[in-house]
Formats: sequence, C-alpha cells, structure tokens
Amino acid sequence: MTDQRMIDLSAVIGVYAICNTGAVLVHAIDYGEDKVLASINGEDAEWCDLTEQYMETSGELELGFHLGELFIPFCEVMRFYGGAS
Repeated sequence: MTDQRMIDLSAVIGVYAICNTGAVLVHAIDYGEDKVLASINGEDAEWCDLTEQYMETSGELELGFHLGELFIPFCEVMRFYGGAS
C-alpha cells in the first residue's frame, strides 16, 4: 500500500490540474523578482521564472512559468483560496 498524506492547502493560491491524481500548486508569486513558487501535489516547491510562451490554442503569447518540462500558462491556473485567515 502506498503512503498517503494530506496536502496543506492553507498557502495555495492557484491550481493547474494535470490529471485526476496530480496538480501543479501555486504557493506564491514574487512580482519584484518575476518568480512563482510552485510544486506538484505540494512536494518539493521550487521558484520558477515568469516567462511568455506562444500557445497554439489562443494564438497568442501567454504569461506563465516552466515547472520542469511543463509550461503552466496563468490563463489556465484556477484561483484557489486555501483557507488562510
């Protein structure tokens, strides 16, 4: 049986679904440094540079970031209120 753990969603501000068991979580945005703190399923969060990439679906440059080989466009990130007070 695999280990199961709860993901702390209190500091998550955005979610980009990859599949039914995985998602890119956006934890913070640093506008001064043009970076995004992101992780997959809340593990090993890393700072990623903001960038623009051409998207065939829209035919335009879209603002987003690369997490590993994945380009995550902000236009497809769902805003999430993690319950932080």
